[in-house]
Parts: sequence; C-alpha cells; structure tokens
Amino acid sequence: MRVYSPEILESVEDILNIGIALSSEKNKNKLLEMIVTEARRITNADGGTLYLCESDHLTFRIMQNETMNTFQGGQGEEITIPPLPLKLENVSSYAAITHQSVNIPNVYQAEQFDFSGPKKFDEATGYHTLSMLVIPLENHEEEVIGVLQLINARDVNKKPIPFASHFEKVISSLASQAAIFLTNMNLLNDIENLFNSFVEVMATAIDSRTPYNANHTRRVALLAGELAKAVNRTAEGKWAEAYFNEDEVAQLVMAGWLHDIGKITTPLEVMNKATRIEKDLELVMQRFDYICSSTKTLYLEKKLALMEANGQKELEELENWWEKESAFIEYAREFVLKVDNPGTFVDKETVEKIHEIASRTFIDHSGAEQPWLRKKEVICLSVSKGTLTSEERQIMEDHVVLTGKMLEKIPFTKKLRNVPFFAAIHHEHINGNGYPNGLAGDEIPIEGRILALVDVFDALTASDRPYKKALPLEQALKILGFMVKDGELDGDLLDIFINGKLWDNIPD
Repeated sequence: MRVYSPEILESVEDILNIGIALSSEKNKNKLLEMIVTEARRITNADGGTLYLCESDHLTFRIMQNETMNTFQGGQGEEITIPPLPLKLENVSSYAAITHQSVNIPNVYQAEQFDFSGPKKFDEATGYHTLSMLVIPLENHEEEVIGVLQLINARDVNKKPIPFASHFEKVISSLASQAAIFLTNMNLLNDIENLFNSFVEVMATAIDSRTPYNANHTRRVALLAGELAKAVNRTAEGKWAEAYFNEDEVAQLVMAGWLHDIGKITTPLEVMNKATRIEKDLELVMQRFDYICSSTKTLYLEKKLALMEANGQKELEELENWWEKESAFIEYAREFVLKVDNPGTFVDKETVEKIHEIASRTFIDHSGAEQPWLRKKEVICLSVSKGTLTSEERQIMEDHVVLTGKMLEKIPFTKKLRNVPFFAAIHHEHINGNGYPNGLAGDEIPIEGRILALVDVFDALTASDRPYKKALPLEQALKILGFMVKDGELDGDLLDIFINGKLWDNIPD
C-alpha cells in the first residue's frame, strides 16, 4: 500500500477545495485571479503570471508579485505590457506550443530559453528571479488556452528556492481544472452573446418592418437599463430599497429588446397608418371630384333646358342651388382632408358634420345611389385621437398578448426567466386600466413600471412615428406627469428619470 506524504495529501485537498471554488465563480476576472492566487499559495510562490492564448500570441491577463507589491490585471490595474509571440525560445510560449510543463531551478543557469527579459527586470529593480514553474492550461479537448507561470518558490523564511517536483503534478491538476472552467465559461459567454445578438437582430427586423419604428426597441431597452441603474443610486422615495443586480439589469434590458416582438404579426396597414383614412383618402377625393363633375353636369343640363323654356324664375333658383351645392361639395372635401389629419381632435360636433356629409348621396356611373362617405370611412374619420379605429387599435394591442405567447416558447436561462412576463406587461397601468390583463397597483412589478414609462417617453419624443411629430422634451415630460396624476405611470420612477436626465445617456 502506497503511503503519501502529508504535503501531498494537503495539496490534494487544496486542489479539491480550489476546484469547488473555481466551479462556483461566475466572474471571469475573479476566476483568473483565483487561479494565480491559489497556485501561489499552494507552492508558496512569490510571483505568478497568467497568460491567455489569443491567435498567435500570449496575452498578459494576471500579474502578481508579493515582494514587488504588484497585482495587475483582472479586477486590478490594467496590464499594458505587449503580448508575447509564440516562439519556442520563450519559456511560456514553449509550454503553450509543446503542451509541456517546465520546471527551472535557476533561471540564470538555464540555457534552453531566452531569459533576457527577467534578467533586465532584475537589473532594473533589484529583484532576483531564481526559480520558475511554467504550466500550460490544457482543457478537456487537449487545447492549450493559457499558460500559468510561477516565480520563486520560497522556504519558511521567504528565501527563494526551486519548485519541488511534486508541485508540477499538483499545479498541472489545478491548471487542467482551471482550463476546463475557463473553456466552459467562454462557451457560456459565447452562447449568451450569440443569443443577445440574435435577439437584437430579431428586434431590428421587427422595427425595420416600418420606417416609423426604426430605433424604438433599442431606445426602450437602453432607457430601461439606465433607469434600473438610476434606481440603484436612489437613496430616497418609494424605491430607495430597490436594487437591480447585474443579472436583473440584463433581464430588464432583454425584456426591453423583446417587448414589441409580437408586432411581427401586426399588419403593416395598421402599424403604418399615418392618417385616419390613410390609403382610402385618394379614393374619397376622386369620389368628390366625380360628385362635383356629375352635379355640375346636372346643373348645366337643367340650365340649358330652362333657358330654352325661358323659365327665368326657375333659372335663378337653379343658380342659387348650384352656388350652395358646389360650395358644400368643396366644404365637404376640405373638411374631410382636415379631419383625416391626426392632429385634428374629433369632438361630438365634428362627428355630427361627418355624418351630415355621409348622409348625402349621388348617382354613380351605373345609376346606383351611393353615399358621399362609406361606413368604414365614417368610422375612421370619427376616431377622436390618433389614427386607429377601435378594431385597428385592438389589433395593435394584441401584439402584447402575442409577445407573451411567443416568449413563453423560448427556454430562457434562469437569470432571464422573467423576460416573457416583463415584456408582456409594458402597457399595464397602475390604475388597472391598461392592457392586456388589467393589472393594478402592486400587481405590476417595478420592471413593468419601468418599461411602461420608457415606452411612452420614446413614443412621445421619437421623430419616426406615422401619426405625429416628435414632441419637445418639456412637453413630453409634462404629458408623463399628467399620466402619473391619472394613475397610469409610476410617479417615483418618473422623478428618478427626470432628475437623472437619463435620455442624455442614450446615443442617437
């Protein structure tokens, strides 16, 4: 039965504990620092450097030296040293190229490698580089992704000594674990970046369906993230205790990117409807031209007949009729053009005039009697605000329901699990009059309130909407204030939004 020394057993226990710690670390910079720190602790090394393989060179990522009080890279001071080319004469590059560990008892007696760099460093600083242990970080696919270089093992009196041979296997085991964890972390980051890019591509595609929505999704996502961070900085008010960690901010931003994904099924004639009648306006104008022309023809025919019959009194009555009729036709035409403009507010009196015009009839070319305005046109012109009829508005509002259904089909990771819910409640109002679920009060989490606020803000200030011009900032903020008074938006969040002038943080 083989008996292991206490040092070996202690090292094995160290490796097991470090492996557990490495596996639980999610921050790459902290992970890299942990690898060097723990390797130094196990070997009692004075210094350590961690390189990562990038293309045809090694990049410095962590540099530690206890004697020189140097702790660079990772979360510390930035390393500005240029990368090392992959050449065999450099010991770290050699380890990366050959996949072999190198244990050098005395740098000044080693002839295989070029140690002019460490020697110049020693000469300039008074430091003495003695021993070096260089270990490649090789993952489960036998790919070297980095190199760990330890400098100057020390005895109990902190005097530099060579690295004991058994440390080669111990640190190689640590390096192997570290390489696997780094590879997995890089793979997860790559998958996450791919997913984020895919989401942005989808959002861009949806916005690109209409020129009137070109940057809306991006602005909402960025504004939502800025407002969440501003909440973190807030020490007063309702949301003083609220805090978004990094993952929660990412989740909210993701919900912002996806909040309008349901619009992929919204008909363009609804999304792009710039006026009340929109595409039918030309047909209505042609109808008025026909009415005017046919009425004038009727007038001329009657006038000719009366002139032949010498009916002077009837002729005067006909002239009066034609004067009033032609004036009303022109009035009706101009009135329809005016009401078609979404900037015109349609009140009860306006609706009555619309119905008055619609009640008039004419005889078409086939001899059939037709109204001046058709039922659909009357409905469109009677819209009080905006351009959408109640039916069209319902179609537009249904995008929220579809957003929720579509996102529920996506297997989001744990940290993004609430994205479907947050994205689907950006039109809910605190007073319960929002849609699609009529949530009220505390039923709407802060994430939903943030998305609702920034969505309205962008709708008011965006210059790419079909039914209105962009409002000046002051007027837009005033409207948001009215919405707070009406119980639609969160007033505390609006205060944070305004005090931080968060719109200034969003690039055009």
